[in-house]
Amino acid sequence: MHLKKLNAAATPNKLGDYLTKAASKSPMHAAHGAGGAVSVRKDDYNGHAIEIRTTYQILVDGKKIRAPLSVDAAGQVHCHSLPNYQTASAVDLVKALIDGFPDEFERKPAPRKRAGAAKKVSKHKH
Repeated sequence: MHLKKLNAAATPNKLGDYLTKAASKSPMHAAHGAGGAVSVRKDDYNGHAIEIRTTYQILVDGKKIRAPLSVDAAGQVHCHSLPNYQTASAVDLVKALIDGFPDEFERKPAPRKRAGAAKKVSKHKH
C-alpha cells in the first residue's frame, strides 16, 4: 500500500467508518447454553440483512463438551479457549482442543466389578 493511501485510510473518519462496518460483520460472542455454542454471523448484501446462526453440540468419547466455538464471515472457526487458533473446520478445532488440553480429555478406565458383587440367585423349592 502506498504511503498516501495508508495516511488517507488512517484518518479518524475513514478508520472509524471502517471499524464500524467491520464490527457489524464480525461474529457475536457464542452463547453457551444447554443446546451448545451458538455462533451468529450478520452481513448486509444488496439491501438484504443476512443472519446465520450455527449451533455446535460437541461430543468427545460420547461426553458433551462445552467449547465456545464461533465462525467468522469467511467461515473460519475459532474458540475462546484457543485464541491464537483459527481452523477451516470445527473438527480440526476440536482436535486442537484435545491436543491443547489433554488432561481434560483423559479416558478414565471403566469401573471394575467386584467379585462378590455378582447377583445372588435364590434357590426356592417348588
